[in-house]
Amino acid sequence: MKKALLLFAVLLFSVSLVSAQTYNVTFKVNMNIELNKGRLTATDGVYARGNFNDWGESQLTDADTDGIYDAVIAVDASKLEVGTKLNYKFYHKGANGTNGGWESDVNGGNRTAEITADKALDAAFFNSGSYSTGGYYTSVASDVTFNVNMTLPINMGMDPATATVGVAGNFNGWNTTATTLTDADGDKIYSGTVSVTSGELLVYKFIYNQNGTSWEGAWDGEDDIFGNDKNRIYGVIDGANSIERFWNNQDPNVQLGDGNISFTMDMSVLEEIGVFDQVTDLLQIRGGFNGWSDSDPSKSHMNQDVFNPSEWYLTIPFEKAEVNSEQTFKYYAVLANPGIWTDSWERPLSTGGGDRSAPFLADPNQVVEKVYYDDVQPYLVVESGKFVQITFRVDMTDAYDPNKQAVPMEAADRLFWRSRQPLFQRVLGWTDNDTQQNFELFDPDGDKIYEGTLAVNGPAFNAFEYIYMYQKASDATWQREPTALGTTYSGRTRYIPMPAARQFQQPYTAPLDSWLNQADKSSQAEPIPIILSVEELGTGIPTTYSLDQNYPNPFNPSTTIRFAISGDEKVSLKIYNVLGQQVSELLNQEMKAGSYEYKFNAANLSSGIYFYTINAGTYTATRKMIYLK
Repeated sequence: MKKALLLFAVLLFSVSLVSAQTYNVTFKVNMNIELNKGRLTATDGVYARGNFNDWGESQLTDADTDGIYDAVIAVDASKLEVGTKLNYKFYHKGANGTNGGWESDVNGGNRTAEITADKALDAAFFNSGSYSTGGYYTSVASDVTFNVNMTLPINMGMDPATATVGVAGNFNGWNTTATTLTDADGDKIYSGTVSVTSGELLVYKFIYNQNGTSWEGAWDGEDDIFGNDKNRIYGVIDGANSIERFWNNQDPNVQLGDGNISFTMDMSVLEEIGVFDQVTDLLQIRGGFNGWSDSDPSKSHMNQDVFNPSEWYLTIPFEKAEVNSEQTFKYYAVLANPGIWTDSWERPLSTGGGDRSAPFLADPNQVVEKVYYDDVQPYLVVESGKFVQITFRVDMTDAYDPNKQAVPMEAADRLFWRSRQPLFQRVLGWTDNDTQQNFELFDPDGDKIYEGTLAVNGPAFNAFEYIYMYQKASDATWQREPTALGTTYSGRTRYIPMPAARQFQQPYTAPLDSWLNQADKSSQAEPIPIILSVEELGTGIPTTYSLDQNYPNPFNPSTTIRFAISGDEKVSLKIYNVLGQQVSELLNQEMKAGSYEYKFNAANLSSGIYFYTINAGTYTATRKMIYLK
């Protein structure tokens, strides 16, 4: 019996030794691609997550600012699979959280490593290749073969017999010594190979010249996937690398066509609130179709309607453009006396500050629905002499948590509400810059729920695009909530509820926000049904309940839903997918008898069939709508 107990004790001691074994593992990840794409900033958190930390967060840092984040992490052997297998992935909270998240893998797996002693893992690019087969770099000579499908430019007039195609970038001096690509088999795919060192970050574009005598030709990338940078980016890994791209990132197997798109903007609201002068100021439209600039006035400078000077219009021609391709754009005010309004780009309410869009239909008479600058329609105006106020509340619990916030908040730090809409800042007389705090929120009872009230004097308007940001007491640096300017729904959007046009519920406290709310910010917007005047409809107070078919239908991304109620009722208006799951609640409030319309934006949904249902008292109705991106 004593021998048995002794043997058991020895076994238990052995198991304890194994479970207590730890290895120092050095994790490394190259974040240069994410940094160059604008998906990550130097202050955002980068983490290793895996079975070694129960898929929590172990932060990596970049002390020498070379874009490679690393950390030595103590790994408990008892957490490894089959005793030695490390499973992990990298994770970041990039662009202040908006573009952050897990890295993906083409094979759907995790990164793996065998750990039997202290080990330094090879550095890998974030989101690189197949984790099961590598995707790593060790600074060795590696070949990169560029392949660009030139079917689209050939279909649009490029002559393969005389044109020269190349790739230019930071590895070959750009267009001065671009690398020539050739099409030996005539399949319209031009190829060429360069030798570089693995670990390099290639920044490049494809280029062609019709007469073949120089590289001062056509560059690809007007609609490049990397946004304003317009350059392509590739991280080189060990061994042979192959890059396969379409010219301009457009699939050549598409229908091309000619047509026109007519755009109209109504500036009457901005004139009423005193920030735009129809005599001295001008208006432009800028988008992918004109390089987001006014270099071609015929495609950017809008014309003023002589019969209605508040309206501006422009018809833009398209030649051999992809049918149903999404044309992104915004309006831009050219001010004679800008004053503090230095950024006169739109931040449309319907897109949460992101770009507007319209599909190209190859129609000579295509017309885009008239809009108001920033979508500030007349019914939203806070008239001169009127006053409204709105109280904002935000739960900052997550900001205090060092496991959720790279630079956590402390009680001595100051929290601010900041507008993301230059027009709003202009109206309130605020200067628009990156550290403008606008107004402060406070937490007097220490429950981490901060509160502050914003007063708005007319002339102004009822719409609030904003973010939260706090300033560290220790070093005066700023930390912003997870949003990113330039992307769809770059901030939160709220309104004061309105029983009728230019009438506002007062006093009003907005629903509670949350610092790390990763849901689409647009879903937080308070719904505002637009009450239509009797004069506009010509019908008086409705005698029946009704729900009209949305218009347009199909739509992309916005459509209008009209309904009427003949008595005062609590009204709910909800959107469902084909599985019967609710995807959005547009209305759920008491409403007066009348005719209404609701402008629904589906930019955060996938293409497909949806149903919208109204419930008002005992009245219920459902209609189908189709969202086509």
